[in-house]
Amino acid sequence: MTDWQKHRRFAESMTPTDGTYRGNCPACGGNNTFTSADIDGVIVYNCYKLGCNIKGKIAVGLTAQQVRAKLRPDSKPKKAEPDTMEIPAYLVSPTSEHWNYQHFVRRWGIYNYPGLMYDVRQERVVFPILYKGRIIDAVGRAVGQRKIPKWYRYTGAADYFTVGKGETLLIVEDVVSAIVATQYLDNITAMAILGTSLTDRHIQKIGEYTKAVVALDPDAIQKTIEYRREIEAWTGLPTCAIKLSDDIKYRNAEDIEKLREIMNDPSNLHRPHGQ
Repeated sequence: MTDWQKHRRFAESMTPTDGTYRGNCPACGGNNTFTSADIDGVIVYNCYKLGCNIKGKIAVGLTAQQVRAKLRPDSKPKKAEPDTMEIPAYLVSPTSEHWNYQHFVRRWGIYNYPGLMYDVRQERVVFPILYKGRIIDAVGRAVGQRKIPKWYRYTGAADYFTVGKGETLLIVEDVVSAIVATQYLDNITAMAILGTSLTDRHIQKIGEYTKAVVALDPDAIQKTIEYRREIEAWTGLPTCAIKLSDDIKYRNAEDIEKLREIMNDPSNLHRPHGQ
């Protein structure tokens, strides 16, 4: 049996019907870097560790139970609606007296972003996260003496922050970078992942777009490449990883131009840039 056959057998044996599996890679031994999923009778598997090229698809077909479930009119699962966030009294509308807030939003050029609040208790600039017009969560950036944690999630109901309405998704380092990116790039949606790794909910959201570009902090180039490989393997979207000179919120002219070129020419996708 060839190594390729062994990897396919491994993926097929570990992946539950209509489910997902994540664990150590049978090829490179990467810790928790191997992922597989049964998607409508096709097992998609991938290792996203840098230097490992294990990936593929296996058509296993639908079980009789899956076929019957798909034929039922009520077979589509209903997504639970997140609760509306109760705004605490210490989240207030910012005024000119909130010096830390004013300094932060003017430094990054985001003072016109709608709906911002100020946390007077923890001294944070607060970015609301909306779902169908309702605030379901918020993420706060420390701007006062209390610096830890730098970013704080108020309810944990949201896994990501998005801004913009374009069909191309740009995945960036943080909320401020997402807002700044939409000031310079047309027809995009910018996403900040509120965490350290991609989850099923991230992948589900990313799959709604036509293509994806990953442009994290330059110090996180390995994570940038891993995100690209994982997104491409799970969603099939044309995906590109870009190494920037600096985080997008610093508005480096060369970085902005590089992003424009990628966005305007889809043939530039499927390959890393700037490495």
